[in-house]
Amino acid sequence: MKKNPRKRQIVEAAARTIAEKGYESSSIKEIAAEAGLPAPGLIHYYFKTKEEILREVVKQSRERYEKEFGDTMPGRSSELFGAEEGAPRKTSDEHGPEWYKLRYEFFAQGLRDTALANDVSQLLEVGRGGIAGVLDSALLGLGDQERESLSAILLACFDGLALQKLLYPELDLEKTYALLETMILDRFPAAE
Repeated sequence: MKKNPRKRQIVEAAARTIAEKGYESSSIKEIAAEAGLPAPGLIHYYFKTKEEILREVVKQSRERYEKEFGDTMPGRSSELFGAEEGAPRKTSDEHGPEWYKLRYEFFAQGLRDTALANDVSQLLEVGRGGIAGVLDSALLGLGDQERESLSAILLACFDGLALQKLLYPELDLEKTYALLETMILDRFPAAE
């Protein structure tokens, strides 16, 4: 089923507006203006409430995340975080600050809204699952429980480091990720 371009336009505008201003400070009128709609009321043809828009933003973010993790090629690299010898390390800041600002809005709103909490939980589950796939491809020989726990720890690290980078731009994420990777490989050496 092909997605409605106008609806997608509204969701993308909502994501940008919410990332910039925060969910509580974003209005339907501002989202409509960002989407280039001639009248704010047109949004209600597609969404009944601002909460419904936010749920769709979370859903589409989860789908994007699923696609990104689905594009990961297991076993490509001996490095956990995606750098081949001599190539730049792939880090979670590649999404850019707006992606993480939006994620933090999801987290905050998910803590306040039980319906949204399930959607945010699914987004986090995709992240943990993607990380578990990378851990499997690194041949660390982890048991299911260890892999699940380490995936949760790493997702928390990535989200926390991205937050620190937003608030402290001087943080060298490449060095930080390299140290984290070394710590993991020291604890869980790759199987030969």
